[in-house]
Amino acid sequence: MTKLLDSISGPADLKQLCTGDLPQVATEIREFIKEFTSITGGHIGSGMGVVELTLALHYLFDFKDKDHLIMDVGHQCYPHKILTGRREAMNTIRQKGGLSGFPDPKESPYDRVKTGHGGTSLTTAIGMAIGMKARGEEGKVVAMIGDAGLQEGAALEALNHGGTFDNLPLIIILNDNEHGIGPAVGALMKYFSRLRSGPIYRTAKRTYKSWTKSLEEMNETVGKLAFEIADRFKSGIHGLLPHTNPVELFEALGYFYYGPIDGHDLPTLLEALVACRTFRRPVVLHCITTKGKGYSYKEDRLGYHAGKPAKAVTAHLPSEFRDQGGPAYTNVFLDEVMKMAREDERVMTITAAMLEGTGLVKFQEAFPDRCFDVGMSEQHAVGMAQGLALAGQKPVCAVYSTFMQRSIDQIFQELALIEAPVMMCLDRAGLVGPDGATHNGVFDIAYCRMFPNVVTMAPRDGSELRAMMRLAADYPGPTAIRYPRTATPKPALERPVQAPLVLGRSELLVDGEDGCLIAYGAMVYPALDIAAGIRERHGLNLAVVNARFAKPLDEDMLTREFHRQDYLFTLEDHAKAGGFGSAVLEAANALGFETKKLTVFAIEDHWVDHAQRVEALAMAGLDVGTLIERVEKVLHPISKKAKVKRRAQPVTS
Repeated sequence: MTKLLDSISGPADLKQLCTGDLPQVATEIREFIKEFTSITGGHIGSGMGVVELTLALHYLFDFKDKDHLIMDVGHQCYPHKILTGRREAMNTIRQKGGLSGFPDPKESPYDRVKTGHGGTSLTTAIGMAIGMKARGEEGKVVAMIGDAGLQEGAALEALNHGGTFDNLPLIIILNDNEHGIGPAVGALMKYFSRLRSGPIYRTAKRTYKSWTKSLEEMNETVGKLAFEIADRFKSGIHGLLPHTNPVELFEALGYFYYGPIDGHDLPTLLEALVACRTFRRPVVLHCITTKGKGYSYKEDRLGYHAGKPAKAVTAHLPSEFRDQGGPAYTNVFLDEVMKMAREDERVMTITAAMLEGTGLVKFQEAFPDRCFDVGMSEQHAVGMAQGLALAGQKPVCAVYSTFMQRSIDQIFQELALIEAPVMMCLDRAGLVGPDGATHNGVFDIAYCRMFPNVVTMAPRDGSELRAMMRLAADYPGPTAIRYPRTATPKPALERPVQAPLVLGRSELLVDGEDGCLIAYGAMVYPALDIAAGIRERHGLNLAVVNARFAKPLDEDMLTREFHRQDYLFTLEDHAKAGGFGSAVLEAANALGFETKKLTVFAIEDHWVDHAQRVEALAMAGLDVGTLIERVEKVLHPISKKAKVKRRAQPVTS
């Protein structure tokens, strides 16, 4: 039943309800989220945890014309989308042609930015608030950031700067739920944990209950109420627990601090937000919430964060290549790093709030003193890896490709400049699927190979991932291994290893004289399917090369293929600019080869948005069927000759 929710097509409808109706709307929103995500999948827990907070914000603010709402990460946007006219389309979320799983300005004027990376809201919000103040505009900028996001470097930089303003129309809502993707980690987490369980929160909660008024009464006495709350709150909690006193922490930085309050208590939220709306100083409103509130995740320990779509949503999708069906690359990585750690006590792993996604939960359970989740701090993760390497350890830094972009300066200075022996394992490389443009890992070849000394490689299958990890573990410098969020080939269908893995050496999988497909990483097995398709359609034999390395490139292979082939193609699931194909073109030009022979198949200069991975590949023109057609167009002159030649041959019995 969604009786009240059915009457809400936008915030204007919400504002027509009395405050006593809002708890029922909250219940209906939670039931609705559970209903559609049971089919579509998606980020369940974050949205379920901010239902009351989102309701209170849209009830009191005008985020279309006057105020501005910036949601950190964006996982928490489902209630926001439901309340801003997109309820009927929520069953399309994260699907091809449907709603984005994150705020998206293309969808609605209520979405000011597209946020998929955490810790970014405060910098944007401060800039907007300064701009509004400069133009003399009324209204507030509200930034919603979680306790896990607050520890991110950019967030701390922004927090430091924002507190220098005495008059800024900024409200920072600290959504304190003890979680990022998984449980939050770090000293700030411990600080907030003591606060949640200590007498400050319990005392404040009782006090706020006694202050509850109707919204009408609050609006009549808003100025008086705001400063009365501030004075009584401060006098009530100062001195209770000095070492966990958030007033001292945030006020020392220049903010007015309000909280902590129960983020699921609507009367308290409404009262607090009315008060915060009157403050001229930037204010931090500290709300204690429960991630996944109202959702039972049973055995699925991460289901409250992001559930998978029902089979009905994905059953119609083809495989990326014919032999697919083995274990996920992430699982192969985990199995191999566990073996390496058992063999060598110097092997240590680092991740940045991606313990579950990178597969390292089991590693942490087995080697608790050798696994470090540093929270949403990719720059620190890479810098710390350098320190471990300098101290004689063998660090493995496992981070999603899209998030490793945040640590480009550390890859430059901490790793490449001094050749620090650190293994970077870049999970979710290439097109990731439903998370879309903010999460596609399509720039890592470029940002790794542009620095001297960084070996950049990608495996064709699970066996080669294991071999590359072994090579990287013994290499005396920084290495980067990219692999996709997808399944490897079935083990029985993996191509046999023809020779031991050698730095900078490629592998000829199929020989042919009518052209050459030089494939990188996840595109190797699709290249085999493409060659088979061209052979079946036109009788042409294309060589297939597994490049293995984008840096150093196998120049001997390039010399051989450019000398003997009239047509060459590179294949990669990466942006064309700066990618593997670019590297081959640069090398071919330097070696004096005829570069007109080469066609680069990669992601063109545009964003690829949310869809299942196989759909996203098709959107980029990188699925097997489309690539066969693209190769055919290039080979058109000789394919016609091949057909004529076949027709001229006598038929034999």
